[in-house]
Amino acid sequence: MWPTSFDFRNKKFIPFGSGRRMCPGISLGLQVIGLALASFLHAFIVQTPGDEAVDMEEAVGLTNLKATPHEVLISPRVPEHMYYK
Repeated sequence: MWPTSFDFRNKKFIPFGSGRRMCPGISLGLQVIGLALASFLHAFIVQTPGDEAVDMEEAVGLTNLKATPHEVLISPRVPEHMYYK
């Protein structure tokens, strides 16, 4: 569930900008991200190789980088003949 209010004046939301030139589509963008993620998770099975735990260690940088690369295996939930062609 997404929080109901955000403070976009701080610098955590750099992609949306701030001040008078702030992105007018902030609320739509935040809602679409949730919809896109839910659609992806509904359509595919996502797992790690060997079903090992995911290392969430962070690296230092301007953006949030992972310290080790994240490897996943993605497979469709339904057989191919079930999709429209």
